[in-house]
This record gives sequence, C-alpha cells and structure tokens, in this order.
Amino acid sequence: MFEGITPVPRPEEDANAPLPRPTAKMPEVFQSAGPIAAIRNDLRSVGARSVQDIDPELIEDTGLKDRIGALDDDIADLRESISKHGQQVPILLRPHPKLSGRYQVVYGRRRLAAIRGLGTPVKALIRTLSDEEAVLAQGQENNLRKDPSFIEKALFAGDLEEAGYDARVVQDALNVNRSHTSHMRKVREAFPRQVLERIGAAPSIGWKRWYELAVVVLEKKIDVLSVHPAPFPEGSSSDERFAAWVKALPKADTPKEKRQEKGTTPFTLMAQDGSALGEVALTKGALGFRPSAQHRGFAAWLHANADDVFSRLHEEFLSQSKKKD
Repeated sequence: MFEGITPVPRPEEDANAPLPRPTAKMPEVFQSAGPIAAIRNDLRSVGARSVQDIDPELIEDTGLKDRIGALDDDIADLRESISKHGQQVPILLRPHPKLSGRYQVVYGRRRLAAIRGLGTPVKALIRTLSDEEAVLAQGQENNLRKDPSFIEKALFAGDLEEAGYDARVVQDALNVNRSHTSHMRKVREAFPRQVLERIGAAPSIGWKRWYELAVVVLEKKIDVLSVHPAPFPEGSSSDERFAAWVKALPKADTPKEKRQEKGTTPFTLMAQDGSALGEVALTKGALGFRPSAQHRGFAAWLHANADDVFSRLHEEFLSQSKKKD
C-alpha cells in the first residue's frame, strides 16, 4: 500500500552499480482517493477531534481582535476557576501559515490569556482552516459564548472589511444583517478607534444609542478628540466612561436634546367655565388639538368651521405681526 512512497536505497556492495529500477510512482488518482487518501483523511479527522496539550509559548495571539482592552483586566475570575478545576473547554487553534511548529488562535483568547499566567499547557483542538473559515469560526463562537458588545462587533467588522473580506463573510461571522453593518459603519465613521478604545466595550450600551450619538457627531461636525480629553476616573467601568463622554458634549448636541427640539410640550386649553377643552401641541411644525372627553362636540364644530375660524386667526396674526414691525 506504501509502494512508491519511500526512496529505493543504493546497493551497499557496489557503490558504482546502477540504481535498481524504481517502482512506479503512486498514481495521482490514489492521492485523492483509495486507501492512502482514506488513511490520510482519517488521521486528519482524528487529529481535529482530539484535544491536545499545547505549550502556550508556541501559540501566536495574532489575527483580528474581537475584544477591546487588555484581556488581563477581565480574566482574574477565569484564571482562578481554571487553577482550581482545570480547563474544561478547549480553545481552537490552526497551524501557523508561515511558522512551522507554531499555532494561531482562532477562538479562546480569554482562556489562553488566563492559562499563560498559570504556567500549564493549554488544551486545544487543532484544525487546518482558511482565513475565511477561521473568521467565521471566531465570530460564531463569540456569539455563542460571552457576547461581544455592539462597539466590539463594530470594530471587528471594520477590521474584517479593511482586510478585504466580503460583506457576506462579515455578516455571517457576526450573525448580523446588512442594515446592522451599516449602523456599525456609521459609528466607526463618527468615532476614531482611539476614542472607542478609551471608552471601552460599554456592554450595556446598545447599538441605537451609539448610532444616534454618531449621527449627532457627524451632523454637528463635532471634534470627538476634544471631548473629554482628560483621563477618566480611575476604576470607572466602560459604561461609566461612555456616560461621562456623553455628558462632556455641549448640551444642545446630545441626542436627547435633539429629540426635544422636534416638538413642544403639550399644554391644556381651558374653557370659560374652567373645564379643560383639550391639549394643543406643535410637533415638527404640525399643530395638533386633542379635545377632552366632554368637549368632543367642540372639536367637531371646529373641524366643520375651520375655514372661518382659521381665517380670522390668521388675520389677527398678520395684524399683530405688522404692529411688531
């Protein structure tokens, strides 16, 4: 079965004797089919399914990052758990494409960082994956475990796009649709990476708040690098840093203030007898009247006589405007 694989040795008794006629090379068809290919595939399959102990020093923590901040800030509890109970879940590695005998992390960076501090081998599955397959595995694993925050996903999506990955791969890796990747792109457009990394993952801040803030920043042409340039309070969480950054914006530039500008607070109209006629509000330039329950008849009369009533009010408005001029 192994015929034609190993070289034929030269006879020892006569160094000048001609080499024996080599056996025929294994037909190419048997390299992808037949017993040889089956054995090779079985060995690869067993290797991919078996958990191996790997020296952490042989593992390169390269590739695209999907977390913000130093991992050491987030793994103290994980390291303590592994030291007491051992590593329960293996990480996924792939052979380094350029360095023989070394590996790259596909997923499990937090577990790897925790184990590096313990000085023990890391339990890992090793699979030969293309760049695209590695990205998909990394994104899907994170979606199933500690879910990255919106801003971590946004930065990861940006790195994938810059690396030249197709939009479909980005969406599949992060399990998001095209609209959501558009929101991420808007946020990255508004905030330089250094600002986002200063704030941090902000896990409690959803995409909508980030997106609304990005729209305001872009519309107002705010220099985000000048907002809260001082260091954040020591020990503050990333959610608290986000709140502090927003608070440092000029008040009229915050999304909340912008929403308030769209309309005025409704006020109640009072009848001569002291009863409430209803509420009047101006929203986006549109005037609305909501009658109270006991004055719905007045609303019907107002609608029927709108031409006369509003014509008289308009004449009064013009008259007052001329006096002011």
